[in-house]
Amino acid sequence: MTRSRCTNLAFTLIELVVVLTIISITIAMAAPSLRGWSDGAKLRDATDQFLAATQLARSQAILTATEHVLSIDPATNGYLLSTRTGETTTPVASEWGRITPMPMEFRFDLVSGGENGAICFFPDSRCTPAVVRITSARGEITEIACNSPAEPFRIVGGAR
Repeated sequence: MTRSRCTNLAFTLIELVVVLTIISITIAMAAPSLRGWSDGAKLRDATDQFLAATQLARSQAILTATEHVLSIDPATNGYLLSTRTGETTTPVASEWGRITPMPMEFRFDLVSGGENGAICFFPDSRCTPAVVRITSARGEITEIACNSPAEPFRIVGGAR
């Protein structure tokens, strides 16, 4: 009776250490370039959320035939949506009627236009021309603007 020899098909400890070292070096080289990726995604999300607020304000002003105001509050670094009837301003009855804060690492500024820190949306689909800037802690800037009363707000500067 003959015995067949069983050959071990395995890696040696040295081979495993070499492979793990190569993987560690590759990850260490790639990590710095991935660090800013989540910051850019947060900036895009904040920009998209503000654009959604402007679109909602415009459509609600048309739908309800009531002037809507998107107020930008530098003290809280956020914004809220209200309706205005004459001199009375009332927050809308939804989540947009509460201050929507920007993430802590962003600064939110009304650069130009607006009336006393507010952008008005009228029932005839016009709005107050304005430029809004969102700046991240790393110095990335996105600008959102409406250059004429008939245009919607859109991204005019910054990475997209």
